[in-house]
Amino acid sequence: MSKVYKFLGSYLVIYICALMCFAQDVGHKIIPVPVSYKLLKHSFILDNKTAVYFNSEEDKELIRSFLGRINDATGYDLKLLKTNRNVIFFEKLNQYREDLGEEGYELEVSNKKIRISANNSRGWFYGLETLTQLIPVHTSKIKSFTINGVLITDYPRFKYRGLMLDVSRHFFSIEVLKSYINQMAKYKFNVLHLHLTDNQGWRIAVDGLPKLTEVGAWRVSRTGYWKGFLPPQPDETADYGGFYSKEQIRDLIIYSSKKFVEIIPEIDVPGHSLAFIASYPLLSCTQTPQKVLAGDPWNSSRTNVLCVGNDSVYVYLDKIFSEIATLFPSQYIHMGGDEVTRGYWEKCDKCKLLIQKEGLEGVEDLQNYFIKRVTKIVEAKGKKVIGWNENLKGGLPDNMTVMSWKSYEAGIKASNNKQFAIMTPAAFTYLDFYQGDPFLENGPFTVARLNTMYKFEPSPEDANEAFILGGQGSLWTEQVPNERKLQYMTWPRALALSERLWSSKNASGWDFFIKRVEKHLLLLDSSNVKYSTQFYEPIIFSVIEDGVQKIKITSEIEGLEIYYSFDDTSPDKFYPIYSQPLTVPKGAHHIRAISYKDGKPIGREINLPLEIVMKRR
Repeated sequence: MSKVYKFLGSYLVIYICALMCFAQDVGHKIIPVPVSYKLLKHSFILDNKTAVYFNSEEDKELIRSFLGRINDATGYDLKLLKTNRNVIFFEKLNQYREDLGEEGYELEVSNKKIRISANNSRGWFYGLETLTQLIPVHTSKIKSFTINGVLITDYPRFKYRGLMLDVSRHFFSIEVLKSYINQMAKYKFNVLHLHLTDNQGWRIAVDGLPKLTEVGAWRVSRTGYWKGFLPPQPDETADYGGFYSKEQIRDLIIYSSKKFVEIIPEIDVPGHSLAFIASYPLLSCTQTPQKVLAGDPWNSSRTNVLCVGNDSVYVYLDKIFSEIATLFPSQYIHMGGDEVTRGYWEKCDKCKLLIQKEGLEGVEDLQNYFIKRVTKIVEAKGKKVIGWNENLKGGLPDNMTVMSWKSYEAGIKASNNKQFAIMTPAAFTYLDFYQGDPFLENGPFTVARLNTMYKFEPSPEDANEAFILGGQGSLWTEQVPNERKLQYMTWPRALALSERLWSSKNASGWDFFIKRVEKHLLLLDSSNVKYSTQFYEPIIFSVIEDGVQKIKITSEIEGLEIYYSFDDTSPDKFYPIYSQPLTVPKGAHHIRAISYKDGKPIGREINLPLEIVMKRR
């Protein structure tokens, strides 16, 4: 009898371990991690006989799109059929489920069917995106495959889950934007914030103001590091750039709406306006001709700030925002409003007169005056206003949504004042920051690694979460000249942001996240999306031990073997493996290091001058 019990006990242990492995396998595939998921006994066999059925005729186009994706991935020819067996069933709930809300879904995988239930088609969409992640990559030669039985209940933590793309510093075509939106939607981002205007380019056509695109959309061509660009030379033609026509924007909006991505336009004023002023110089305080620049505009001879005291400015802005409001269905328009060089206003007679007329204390009050006046213009078009946070006396208008970028502080303060805020603190969300060793990168400013972005908390402890709409990753494109670099800077760091914005606050941890990221690199490969593997690479700096300066090597993730050399040869797994801080050999001038995972090299070899390393702490 004891042998029977031992057998049953051993069988039970094996069975439980198998169940845990199946559940873990399902969990390890999904980004962002769902609110809850549990293993079911049976599995679903997906093959060429699987049917697709739905109970809402109005969403047929969405289901057909999904059908096409599955057929493309598998080589199958699945059909829309009403059946009870071997079917993927999209169920629109008759009774509204409060827990699922407007974007949530329930996904059940059993032996007879896969069922996606939701209150509306938006929930269906996110449910099928999760289902798509459960389908193996490169399945076109497989006759059938198994999807483990699971019950997933899922809904987002925040309703604003965005990425911002700067199309002013470098112009990106509508086709590139569509590709970007497509990839965003796979990870449940629902907002694309387009930074349409800045010092380096005006990117949208406005009827009655032709010079915005005839002049403002073009600059001289430059290649290289942003801060080293020469200004336009007298004999150069401004032929680099581009703009979007109204027809193109309408087409993009239709495309994005099918992916449930809202496009929020930004017209950045009163600063960051050199392209605007180059088009219409009379709108600046100096009223002198300007040229759209390729690089950094911070020069006293370059007027990039609108004249607050010139009434014509508001006439132009009223026209611009009228067209923007008509063209974009989003409830929001972003008006920028940050980083204003007020020195122009101090010397301007019109601005001085406005200060006197309105009883203002000085030029800082002029910025408040401008923001409030433009906010009223935008609201008159039936839109809500978003602005970058600025340290202004009295803060931003109460009816403006604050986009907190310098840190968390402005968003926390706004939320506690019952003012809506969107979090994009630069240190945790700026995708233009370099993501690997700074010596090897040309990214501006500082570093924001993958593990840093995973620490992003959209609603910090001191904030009033009821007024935190969500957050976004922001990609400024000074050093992003083409689509491949655009992808490289976004992925996989945007995976971290998607999880922080969708999933429950404590739903996962870094180790669990990185295991799923590694699986999703295959999905990115299958979509021909370029991504960074710098999270694998050695991080090299110096430490002081017992009064001696030594070299320490770490990495973002655990479980890597790191091999190194000081003799200017490329290390591999036959070289010394790093285990403790290193003493620098006499005569050495470089250190090289490379990471290995499962016996194979991964990421780049890092080759650094020791004089650089010794300055790091």
